[in-house]
Amino acid sequence: MAAPRRVGPLAVTAAVHRITWRMWYNDLSRSLGSKAKAKTLVIAILAAIAAWTAWSSVELGKQLGLDPETGREIAVPVASVMFAMPALATLMAVLYAPSRTLLTELLSVLPVREAHVRGATRWLTVAVGFSGGLLVSAPLALQFVFTGSAAVALVGVGYAVFAALLGCLATQVLTELAQVAAGRILGRNGVMVQGISGLLTAALLLYSFMTSMPMNGGDGRGVLLPLGEVLAWLLGATAPAWWVLVLVAASPVILLAALGLLEAAPRKEFAPWRPRLGGTRTAKAASKGPTFMVLELRQWLRYPPNAVLLLFINGLCAAAVVSAAATGGDELGVFYVALGVASAIGIGCYGPTRRHHWMYRVTGTATAWIGPKFRAVLLIWAGMMAVYGTAFMLVSGAGPVEFALALPMLFVELCASCALGLLLPVSRDQSIGGAVSEAVAVVGLLGLTFGLQSMLAASANLLISLAVQIAMMAAAYAWYLLTARWLALHRTEMASA
Repeated sequence: MAAPRRVGPLAVTAAVHRITWRMWYNDLSRSLGSKAKAKTLVIAILAAIAAWTAWSSVELGKQLGLDPETGREIAVPVASVMFAMPALATLMAVLYAPSRTLLTELLSVLPVREAHVRGATRWLTVAVGFSGGLLVSAPLALQFVFTGSAAVALVGVGYAVFAALLGCLATQVLTELAQVAAGRILGRNGVMVQGISGLLTAALLLYSFMTSMPMNGGDGRGVLLPLGEVLAWLLGATAPAWWVLVLVAASPVILLAALGLLEAAPRKEFAPWRPRLGGTRTAKAASKGPTFMVLELRQWLRYPPNAVLLLFINGLCAAAVVSAAATGGDELGVFYVALGVASAIGIGCYGPTRRHHWMYRVTGTATAWIGPKFRAVLLIWAGMMAVYGTAFMLVSGAGPVEFALALPMLFVELCASCALGLLLPVSRDQSIGGAVSEAVAVVGLLGLTFGLQSMLAASANLLISLAVQIAMMAAAYAWYLLTARWLALHRTEMASA
């Protein structure tokens, strides 16, 4: 009997992409109760993204006034943004996507090479990071369209796509190398190694981005200088050295070859590291048992993507504090961006319990989980705000009032991320669900933040601004409560039907 014919890499990639996107949409439909509601939500998200891109592009154009001459002068920072945003978005997708899923387990018993499956799932995260990062950097890239020159528009948008793809591929190579190296050095796999690889990759990406910014006495001649020189040349500046053109043009091919080698390399299996929560408890505490909030907190932390993301966020915030200490301030607002990313932790608040509501079965109350789940996420968020806010004030000389004024907006982002986490599917069964939800939520939170900050900037009265922020906090928390209550009652009706 002839051996079964193995499926090629392109067929595996196409099948994995088609199945995972269908699984994500079906999971969203189950969450909302119908495909019509899921379709409406997807259309609303796309419309909101388009509106945010258009609005932010116009606002940035008023401030920047980019033309070909200005583009040539600031080509290095512009190219760095176009490279770094998709790279960081890809890193977030890689960290939030579980390494083993229901789909990969099913494919493991079929005549499919493991390297092809790894490659297919890797291209999924590239697609998510590419789309999310390109959306974030789109307002800057679209400035070339507003110049009125078709050639400049084609160069600017085309180069943004090229730089985005380059950033995604570079992130995949760096994370893969870091995971292999960390796994062999530590003799472990799992959450800890994945988080360490994410931190190392983020450190390299942020270093390359920061050194390309002409700030704090720097000249912007960092690692990404060749990208900026090529962009300036395309906009009409003097041509760079021949080796710069060859290096930039050949970079995608080199990175693809490196990814192919990494996919084909044999993997050594190690015992995974898993977070251990708990420990010794007193007899009095044991007799009372843990509260629902503590149980929700443990469940949130034991969900591997959440643990990896939390490790990465803490490293990002710590790096922002170190950067502020080294430069004596936060000229680019990196610290507040890091805290904004930290406020997106609510995305994974509902994923671990989407399929089973144990609290409802214990209490008999459909809405019993709403308060404990939010308080568990709020506790993690408040701890990070307290630790890193205090550290930032100590190293940068910022006052507590400045930091306190930023907290209401960060709380709004937390509530919004929890509400989005209730609607968007996050599941262990597929690799892309959590990554897609995380990317959509981060883009949505960016748009929400810019919109709310623009509203606050329109008022010069501190009391009015404070009242508006308090109203925003109440509205955001009410959004979470109403969404959670609707979801709880909806699922109860479905279960009883």
